[in-house]
Amino acid sequence: MRLEDLQKQSLRNIFILGIILIFVIATMDYFTGFELSFSVFYLIPIALITWFGKDRRVGILTAIIGAIVWLTVDALSGQTYSLALVPFWNAGVRLGFFLIVVFSLSSLQAATERREELAQFIVHDLRAPLSNTLSGLTLLLEISGDSLDSMQQEIVQISLASSNRMLTLVNSLLDLAQLESGKFKVNLQPVAVQGVVNIALEQGFAMAKRGEVTLVGDVDEGVENMLADNDLVVRVLVNVLSNALKFSPTGSTVQIRASRHENQQVAIHVHDEGKGIPKEWADKVFDKFAQVDAKRQGTIIGSGLGLTFCRLAIEAQGGRIWLTSEVDKGTTVSFTLPQA
Repeated sequence: MRLEDLQKQSLRNIFILGIILIFVIATMDYFTGFELSFSVFYLIPIALITWFGKDRRVGILTAIIGAIVWLTVDALSGQTYSLALVPFWNAGVRLGFFLIVVFSLSSLQAATERREELAQFIVHDLRAPLSNTLSGLTLLLEISGDSLDSMQQEIVQISLASSNRMLTLVNSLLDLAQLESGKFKVNLQPVAVQGVVNIALEQGFAMAKRGEVTLVGDVDEGVENMLADNDLVVRVLVNVLSNALKFSPTGSTVQIRASRHENQQVAIHVHDEGKGIPKEWADKVFDKFAQVDAKRQGTIIGSGLGLTFCRLAIEAQGGRIWLTSEVDKGTTVSFTLPQA
C-alpha cells in the first residue's frame, strides 16, 4: 500500500490496521522472548495512526493500547524481575515514550498543514490577477486588429501562452492536495481525442516557435473518444507537452501521438528529442519533490510538482502514466485512459 493510499483511508480503517500491526508485533515479541527487543517496532503502528489518522486522541489511545499489550507480553513470557513493580514501571516508561512520539508527530503534522494552507492561500490569490492578465492580452489581440505588426503580435501571443501556462500550474497546485486525499471530483464523460490533441498543440505553439522546435500531432485512425474529465486531461497533456518543449533543443521535433492500447484503452504519447533522463530516475519522476532530489545530484528530470499532478490526475480518471527515456536520444511520456 502506497502512502497516497493511506491518506485516502478513513480513520476507522487506519486504526484497525494499526491495532492489527500491534498484535502482530506482540506475537513476534512473545515467541522470540526477551533476548530480542521489539520496542522500536511498536512505534510503527502508533506513528502510522497518529500521522495518517490525523487525530491526536486516537494516537493517544493507540499508545495506551500498545503499552498494555507490551505489558501483557511481558507477563505471559514468564520473565522474572527483582521487584513485582518493575514490569509496571517499564510499561509506564514505554507509555511515556509512546506519548512523546504521538504529541511530536501531531504537532509536526499541524505545522505542516498550516504551512500547506498558507501556500494554498497564496497560490489561490495569484489566480485572480493572472486571469485578469489573460483577459487583457486576449482583448488586446481582438481589438488591435492590424494595428500591431507581426513582431508585436508574436510578443502578445507568447505572453498569452506563458500566462496560460502559469494558470495551468496554479490550478495544478491548488488541485494537488485534493487529488492526494481523493477528494477531487472527477467528471468522466466521452472526450474527443483529436480535440484534446488540438488544444494542446494550440497552447504549445508559441512556446515551440520561440524555441524553434517543430510540434506535430498525430491521431491514429479509429481513435475517437476516451472516457475522461475533459479539463483534467487537457491540463495533463499541456503540462507534459510544456515539459517536453522546455527540454527540447533547437531544431528538434516534439510529437503528440494518440493510439489504441490494450484492454480497450487509448494511449497518448508525448515524445521529445532532448537529453533524456538517466534510468535510475525514470521511475521517480512522478514522485513529489523528485526534482529537488535530482537537482542535488546534478540531474534535471522535470518541472517541480507538475508531473506529480499528472500522475494523480490520470490515476483519478482510471488511467496509468509512465515514462521511457534514453540518454541523448529523448524521452516519451505516455498515459492511458479507458476508451469511450
